[in-house]
Amino acid sequence: MKQPHGLFNGESVDGKRPLHPCSHSQLKMAMESSISSSITSSMAVEKLEGLTLKEVIPVMGEIGHGAYGRVFKVKFFNTLCAAKEIHSILVEGVTGVETRRTVEMFMRECYRCSLLRHPNIVQFLGIYRPTYDKLPVMVMEMMADSLTSLVDKHDKIPIHIKFSIVHDVSLGLCYLHNHDPPIVHRDLSPNNILLTSHHVAKISDLGVAKVIKADSKKTMTKAPGTVDFMPPEALDDSPIYGPSLDVFSFAGIVLHTFNQQWPRPSSQVPLDPQSGKRVVLSEVERRQQYVDKMRGEAEALIPLVKECLSDDPSVRPNIAYVCSIIETAKESFKKRCSTLPTTVDSMSMYKEIEQLRTEKNLLVARNREVETQLTHRQFDTKEVERVLRMPSLSEDAPPIVSALKTTRYKMKWTQLPNLPTPLSETYAAFSDHRIYVTGCTSPFEDAVHQIFVYDCPTNKWYRLPPSGHYYGIPHIIGGKLVIIGGRLTETSQRTNKVSTFDKVTHKWTSHYPDMLTVRSRPGIVTYLEYVIVAGGTIDDRNCSNDIEIFNWIENCPWTKVSTLLPFPMYAFSPIVCNEHFYIVGFSNSEMYNSREAYSIPVEKLISLFTKKSSSWNKISQCPSICPSLTPGLSTPLIIGGHTFDNEKVASQKIYMYGSNKEWKQVSKLSSPRSQSAVISINNNSIVIIGGCTYMGAAGNQVGPLATVELGQAELIYETTL
Repeated sequence: MKQPHGLFNGESVDGKRPLHPCSHSQLKMAMESSISSSITSSMAVEKLEGLTLKEVIPVMGEIGHGAYGRVFKVKFFNTLCAAKEIHSILVEGVTGVETRRTVEMFMRECYRCSLLRHPNIVQFLGIYRPTYDKLPVMVMEMMADSLTSLVDKHDKIPIHIKFSIVHDVSLGLCYLHNHDPPIVHRDLSPNNILLTSHHVAKISDLGVAKVIKADSKKTMTKAPGTVDFMPPEALDDSPIYGPSLDVFSFAGIVLHTFNQQWPRPSSQVPLDPQSGKRVVLSEVERRQQYVDKMRGEAEALIPLVKECLSDDPSVRPNIAYVCSIIETAKESFKKRCSTLPTTVDSMSMYKEIEQLRTEKNLLVARNREVETQLTHRQFDTKEVERVLRMPSLSEDAPPIVSALKTTRYKMKWTQLPNLPTPLSETYAAFSDHRIYVTGCTSPFEDAVHQIFVYDCPTNKWYRLPPSGHYYGIPHIIGGKLVIIGGRLTETSQRTNKVSTFDKVTHKWTSHYPDMLTVRSRPGIVTYLEYVIVAGGTIDDRNCSNDIEIFNWIENCPWTKVSTLLPFPMYAFSPIVCNEHFYIVGFSNSEMYNSREAYSIPVEKLISLFTKKSSSWNKISQCPSICPSLTPGLSTPLIIGGHTFDNEKVASQKIYMYGSNKEWKQVSKLSSPRSQSAVISINNNSIVIIGGCTYMGAAGNQVGPLATVELGQAELIYETTL
């Protein structure tokens, strides 16, 4: 019986014995007989010879298959790669001419791929041919998944990943269309969009791509792509098409990605139920049901999708315009998701005024237990300038980070109204021109945690009703104040509750789902649409090292990620800075106080679709113990903490993590303090609240502070020549 062709037929697949490459003369003979007319020059042959690989080792397992070939795993110099070979059935029992034609098509794809270099195009590595009588194999970089598979496996893909995928595809397509000469993919579909483990999308399968010459107007072959993603001109018997074909297909990619449904078009000539006659539908109308499902953040892309689905190729936008629209929508989404305070325009101020007017009577009636009443006022247009402004906050102050990097600035501290009650172990959150603060009023075990609010426009403090759990962390999710974790007031048991404060009813509710794990004093940050909760104590002797996240936009259940904290820890305040998650100083059951510091790219930390844990980067130790990290800045900044020389005494130093990967002292506090709450306002000022000045022998904070200060960078002199 004739042996079938193929990479793995009759070969070892245990990953131990390499397949032996053919000799130079055999390879040259095979290439000369199989390279298409477009690349038959001696130079092309030499280029293909230069791309041949040796020592390729097969690994058990088929990745996927299509109409023309199969894809397997291989190792090339200990690097896991993907190898694509032609289906052996395509060349069995056929003439030598037909075999050469099939191999020619495959070699044409290899040559075309070898000329492409782009981060959103699957990287071609080389050609491998086990022996002369076997078919050639194309070796490529290994990808983790396809867009089709990702959509099938996950009911709700995070919205920021959807934006990233379609943006990556548009960039890869822009590269192909602007190639010299332009390349039309002709089969752009979710099956040919592959993803890395970090969800970077790359275009693959250029086997049917077409080089379009600028002066070419002749009739082409019918585009062999996926019918549901093909424009009408590509399906004609004698089609004439160009790069706009891929633009049409890209619109289908957008619909499929955001709706997570295959955008199967309806009949082009359906029967009108009223008239009983056949009507011709446009391509947009055939996909209208999928366009209508683009809701929320995806609505911004509907006009672009409709343009790309136009029946007339000349009306469709070019891919450069498509890229710009996708990028604008993506950046706009990231900006809306940010929890950092932004510059308030006049419309925002008037909306705030109207909201205060509406809530006035309700807040007064339901806030009977408030120790320090919030003074409500009627605002008129003359007072708009001072509304929503923090006292002593100068808009001319330079950004904190840039100012502290020079010697011409120093921190100027201004006293704000003190807390109604001294607090230690203090945490704070900032939103809607209010600072929400929790903390312990006593250093003893029966400490009661209070929740206070500082209203910036009126320069006053007032108290919120108890949330029902203490040692929880205040945070802002979707503009709402929440208390996450801690201990239940009635039983002192640790809890996984997420309690939300309702401004209208002035009560705490269960608006968001509870966490998977009970946690007291965990670390919490928000990144885009994700709330990240890490560590915390889980019982009287142990604390946690796991991390769970919550998508507040989609309000789906909490999910644990694969990456763990470097140690079980609690009582720390992490930040997200420059797309990295930072931990500086923490406590745990084995070593109560630590100066260690770690960072990790936040995208790796929140990766939902990989089981592989990412590693933390250990950075330089911080100079103090249990310091306060400052959120919202472009560089990590730590304030206070306990001194390294005497762990019981608080520090008044401020350190910045510089480009040299070391901590540098850049300023001082007005007075020493540790475990204070720190927030940043508009990137040019810092508010520090509460804390303590001394730590008792039993680890209890002694002397809780009521002091609240506002710090800004102040120019002390101008440099003169």
